[in-house]
Amino acid sequence: MNTPHSVRLHLYFARSASLAVILRQGPSRAYRMILWNHADDSFIDGQWLKSNIYAERCDISPDGRWFLYFALDGRQRSSALWSFTAISRPPWFTALALYPQGDTWGGGGRFVDAKRYTVDTALDPGDTLGRATGTERVFRGTPDTHNTLGFHHRNGRRVNLRPRDRAFWEGAEEPERPFETDGGRLYRTAGASRVLVRDFTDMQFEPIRAPYDWREEPEDPPTAWHPLDAEEGQ
Repeated sequence: MNTPHSVRLHLYFARSASLAVILRQGPSRAYRMILWNHADDSFIDGQWLKSNIYAERCDISPDGRWFLYFALDGRQRSSALWSFTAISRPPWFTALALYPQGDTWGGGGRFVDAKRYTVDTALDPGDTLGRATGTERVFRGTPDTHNTLGFHHRNGRRVNLRPRDRAFWEGAEEPERPFETDGGRLYRTAGASRVLVRDFTDMQFEPIRAPYDWREEPEDPPTAWHPLDAEEGQ
């Protein structure tokens, strides 16, 4: 049985939509992704992952359609080198874009806008899956007079951003979010008071297959949960 303080909640708010990803962590290296519409407090409880996720290296796209995360799996797999950056569809971890990393010197990234993102990796093997249709990896170089933000496509051409996205990268102040967490509990705040939105403490791991998973259904259903292959993570 989990206790309230053996669980942590990591929140990622979409800039242009009333959607957020909740990464529920606990115990330790067990994570569950949950999609939350904070306009009506509806939730979709998604997939679990048994890996070390670096919460500070994760990001949600401005429209809430994509999630980027960095995980240390700790095992050599054919599709990832111990650690990897992945892009998935919330609330599922199953990777649609995958960048093997191999270590924790780098990894993770940010969404530049709703479709374009950066990846912090020195190995740069490229996306080994290529299934995040409609997205594009871009790069950030040194800003100059012709490209004041420094974002560019692989061919060096400047990335043109819409005003809202440009304002974000230029440091526009983001609205304060009236929410806070305490262990596995999520609260809505109003001044000095707070109201419980939901308690996520008592959740237990279960194997869940992403609805967009293109891989053949394994004979043993409990092994279907892993985002990279058909092995069950222990």
